[in-house]
Amino acid sequence: MALIRLNYPSQALAHNTEVTIILPDPDKDQLLAKGKAKGKYQVLYLLHGTHGDHTDWSRYTAIERYARERCLAVVMPSCGNAFYQDMVSGPQYKTFLLDELPNYLSGILPLSREREDVFIAGLSMGGYGALHLALSRPRQFMAAASLSGVFTFSMPLKEEPVREDLPWPFMAMIGDLSVRQIDRSRRNVLVQAKQLLDKKEPLPALFISVGTEDFTLNYNRDAKRRLSKMGAAFTYEEHPGAHTWAYWDTHIQRVLDWLPLKKERV
Repeated sequence: MALIRLNYPSQALAHNTEVTIILPDPDKDQLLAKGKAKGKYQVLYLLHGTHGDHTDWSRYTAIERYARERCLAVVMPSCGNAFYQDMVSGPQYKTFLLDELPNYLSGILPLSREREDVFIAGLSMGGYGALHLALSRPRQFMAAASLSGVFTFSMPLKEEPVREDLPWPFMAMIGDLSVRQIDRSRRNVLVQAKQLLDKKEPLPALFISVGTEDFTLNYNRDAKRRLSKMGAAFTYEEHPGAHTWAYWDTHIQRVLDWLPLKKERV
């Protein structure tokens, strides 16, 4: 596997950004043959949680080994603490992930852009991001997975009084939107799913996993209940574990087993 640390000037973020990419090696015969290796790789966009960055998954899990076993490219961006939103005042993280980054990478690396080959997953804040982005572009992503994720980001704003030491830049993210407006908008994953179902639009395959000792457990159980009620198809799992890398390292393997991977160039 190649481990690539990419630094490039992002237009959507208005600053240089870093991305870690895991790319399968060509076959030995292809390395020695004349001409260009044929085919492209299926790709998983893998998102970090709050306080994280593009290095987290490669530092704290064996994702490189898991990807090698499955001939899968993995793209891990840095997106701050903004819940993968286009900020009212600041970087456009959603535009970066849905448009700019895939366009940039497909110009320099053999990554498939076919829907059946493109997946997204994340942990905690990144679990929200994975579901939110996939439901924003259901024809771009085949599947999305959330590990220990949430389904709207308004929960901390419901505390009275709202803490001033929160790590998320809410004012820059949402401007003067109220909690009620957030929860009823397409920033809420469950609202997104319901709107797509009402329009009879195809949903990406959805995978939700949470530990039974995780503080997000009740949020996930509520989402399971509401998704079931609206008739959405999804996979839901609970396992012993907390909001920890031990849980995420174990269950990202379950995500990879669940994805429709071809385990070869496509």
